[in-house]
Amino acid sequence: MPNALTIALTAPGMMGAGIGARLVKHGCRVIVPLAERSHASRDRAEKAGMQVAEWEELGQADMILSVVSPEFAESTAEKIASLCAGSKALYADLNAITPGRAVRIGGIVEKAGMRFTDGGIVGPPPPRDEGKEPVIYLSGPAAAEAAGLKVYGLKTELLHGPAGEASALKLSYAGITKGLAALGATMMLAASRAGVEEQLMAELEDSQPQLAKMFKGSIPAMLPKSGRWVSEMHEIAEFIGTDRPEHGIYRAVAELYENIFDSHRADGDEATLLRDLVSK
Repeated sequence: MPNALTIALTAPGMMGAGIGARLVKHGCRVIVPLAERSHASRDRAEKAGMQVAEWEELGQADMILSVVSPEFAESTAEKIASLCAGSKALYADLNAITPGRAVRIGGIVEKAGMRFTDGGIVGPPPPRDEGKEPVIYLSGPAAAEAAGLKVYGLKTELLHGPAGEASALKLSYAGITKGLAALGATMMLAASRAGVEEQLMAELEDSQPQLAKMFKGSIPAMLPKSGRWVSEMHEIAEFIGTDRPEHGIYRAVAELYENIFDSHRADGDEATLLRDLVSK
């Protein structure tokens, strides 16, 4: 057995709780701040075997894994750098952020005395039993050390470029996979408004069976997650560059996902239509 590590997680969301549970299962002590967290977050942390800690205590860990919504990635780094100045922990930012933001976060935590690695997670949360494993891509100065989490049950892939490379890969991949789900949903809704949605689905089944099969999985999975994807689409748009015309595609996808999530929460017509179309 490898030496047990103390790992700090910044939040027990679905991904964070899954990573935490896997690390606990492999002998790590995992700590997480729960002040002002929801009952659902507290419940996930408890089920994962994580221990409650104050923000000031995170700097005592061997590694700090930042897993938050993209819009909170930089402010989370600033908070930890301020409260844990002088810590020698390795800070791994695993959020879906632009390469430029990753580099800025690296500067923030390194100034506070920590080591830094940029990371990007591709895939769903680690399963409790069998299932598809996420891959954590890592780049930057402390990437090789962070890749050692492989012996604690996480699937890591070491990239040999600077900080920002892992984030660039993550956003490129997400732009394709989540962008395809958005394209499918967009045209299914447009077809419905024109009254040809059934014919569209029949044609996809006949001439594009692989695409039809993909939508049957990706669109139902997208509906409850679409709200969390809004800020990620804005990060992708920024990554592409404001001077590029395709930048506007992902600004529009962000707005689409915001609308779809509102419909999903209200059990509205658009979410119901999408769910019904791909379930036939």
